[in-house]
Amino acid sequence: MAFDANQSLPPYLLGAWSWKVRHALVTPATRWRVFIEDQEPVEHDIILNTVLRIRQAGETDPSRIADLLQLPEPLIRYLLATANQERLDASRSGKSVVALRSTVGWVYRDAATGELWPQPGEQMEALEIRFSGSFRGRFESGTAGRRTSIDALLLDTHETGDLEPTAVELARFSRSDDARMRTAVISSGEPCLVVSPVTKDQSGLAVLTTQDAPHLSLGRLLNTAVDQHESVAKWAKTVPMATLEVRKSPLELSLDELAETLEHLRVGEFRTLATPHLTALIDLALGRWVDQYRHHAGLAAADALLSNDDCRTVSENYGLGANVAVRWASAPRSDSRRKVLELLAARLRSTDPRIRDLSVVAARYDSIVVNGSPPQELVELARQMAHLGQLLLSEEGSTHGQAEG
Repeated sequence: MAFDANQSLPPYLLGAWSWKVRHALVTPATRWRVFIEDQEPVEHDIILNTVLRIRQAGETDPSRIADLLQLPEPLIRYLLATANQERLDASRSGKSVVALRSTVGWVYRDAATGELWPQPGEQMEALEIRFSGSFRGRFESGTAGRRTSIDALLLDTHETGDLEPTAVELARFSRSDDARMRTAVISSGEPCLVVSPVTKDQSGLAVLTTQDAPHLSLGRLLNTAVDQHESVAKWAKTVPMATLEVRKSPLELSLDELAETLEHLRVGEFRTLATPHLTALIDLALGRWVDQYRHHAGLAAADALLSNDDCRTVSENYGLGANVAVRWASAPRSDSRRKVLELLAARLRSTDPRIRDLSVVAARYDSIVVNGSPPQELVELARQMAHLGQLLLSEEGSTHGQAEG
């Protein structure tokens, strides 16, 4: 643990600050400016919505749409032309019309964990944090008439988070099914600090994301620092116990988005599949599954690369290909397959069937990413991932303790 090495970097909030929170964690990160395709609801009439739903289901011929709806063909052609010009489409639920919009934001990669923050941040001015020592600082939050002083802790690391976001990671941030989707990094990486809310409950300190969900990896590092450093423990004692709030876990949030996408695909036999986005959601859910399992089982993150011998043992135990485990071990820390591999290594002697199911899903995901597959296989894998995630959520209270090796 190295304190004060990054105090000179610009600190940023990733979203609005809640007036209820008076403590913050400041962590090193790298940020990139990105161009993102997204969807925005627009006002519409029922005819346009119906035409767009039919087009979304795979029928694009104006005359056939006109026959189906018993409407004049010129009207259908006009509506389709308008939709193309204004980039309109039916929403995933089919209940509304959305416009495909291009936005510019910032994505942040945490240095300590190597993970991207779950939502892009908007353009914001850097905070002014007044550091009073090697790791303590304060900044002001709120409006001019109601300013609140926030007690901040700098949790530094020797790790770097300068790996540019991959195409799979970027695809998470775009909900567009448009073939012209152009989610891309448009700047070089900028070292910075990310400022996150910190709360406390019976299980310890929690670092919150802009989704108001706990960042499990950072929370684990912060609580470890509390145990290892008296100065951090002293700061932690000043964090008040929060009132009991029901918050969705990062795994639940990723499964919600996966379920929404699968429901979207279920409506209509010829529904267009946005392969990059669905692939990204499976990757995200896999990583969140591992984070959730480690959190509830009390497993620390792997602190060293697995050796070739370790990889060989995991491969033999879980039926992975000879070179698959080695390739997963050399992947970036944020890659879901490396997370899975490190969990498999930590649970070599586990009798928990969910761990073996996880290895099967991860192997199928890897095969699809490396070799490609028909869209239906990707959809089936997404359903399998969703089932595995729900299984963990429903059984973790009673079975995660049985996973001890």
